[in-house]
Amino acid sequence: MNETKKLTQGAMLLAIIGALILIDRMSAFLFTELLVLLMPVVIIMYSAMHEVKDGLVLSVGLIILSFLLGNFNFTYMIYVPVGILTGIVYSLGLKRGLDKRSLLFLAILVYVAGEIIATFVIYPLLGFPLSKMIEEYKLATNQVNLISGMNLESIYKSMGFDFSKVIVVSYILATIFVGVMEGVLIHLLAVLLLKKFKIKDLGNINIFDMKPNKYVAYICMLCLFLTFFIKDIKNEALYYICITLIILSAMVLAYYGYLFVVLYGIIVLKRNIGSFFVLLSFVIPVLLALLVVLGFLYGAGPLRTYLEKKMGR
Repeated sequence: MNETKKLTQGAMLLAIIGALILIDRMSAFLFTELLVLLMPVVIIMYSAMHEVKDGLVLSVGLIILSFLLGNFNFTYMIYVPVGILTGIVYSLGLKRGLDKRSLLFLAILVYVAGEIIATFVIYPLLGFPLSKMIEEYKLATNQVNLISGMNLESIYKSMGFDFSKVIVVSYILATIFVGVMEGVLIHLLAVLLLKKFKIKDLGNINIFDMKPNKYVAYICMLCLFLTFFIKDIKNEALYYICITLIILSAMVLAYYGYLFVVLYGIIVLKRNIGSFFVLLSFVIPVLLALLVVLGFLYGAGPLRTYLEKKMGR
């Protein structure tokens, strides 16, 4: 009876995903990214209800369905295997009793590795060279410049940066960042749905528990001071290292700043202003600098202490 139930559940999941892929195909692949995120979560839930080996069998079915019904769409062909591998590794960690933090790390690690392989190995093999993709990224950046009314290329050049090298480093870091965010989303969906359907309770997700590391905040701020010496660096390898440290530090501090804005809105203003502020920062780039400053103050301690007092902690 249990075997029959298992097969029935697997068949129903395949039928639902297949129907969703057909709907996505008929709507010009508008929901592909959502489906790619959903598949690993389905694997995680099915494996949690049964065994990881059962999840592997379902994975094969999902891959075949996504390839055939997805009309061999590149996104399905490349990222469905990445997502499903993430789901399988996550399921193994879940069966071994790993805590939420370790599961999150696994999800991020596998998906980032998948993004890097897809971007730097698979896409070039399919006829999309890295140089072309970087050029498209530069064009997208210029479009943002037009919307915001600011010329980022001129601003970077005035600070002594080689804009073409900044674009290369930004593209690589953006690829990694996308992998991190996909891993985080898979983890969040898995935790919420596992609890919602009473399969496994991993506890609540509390944004206040996403504590920044004060040492990381200080190191990132120190790395930003490399900006004042970038003009004098002649060695190309060292130049790329410094640019990477500067951009990565700014991204980390901006992330800390985003956390602060979200928490400030929820705790002090009783409003969810985080998403609005981030969207606005893409139109008004100066707000990104504000996020970096807020991120340092939040990571270093003062703003976190302020929020804790507001929470009565």
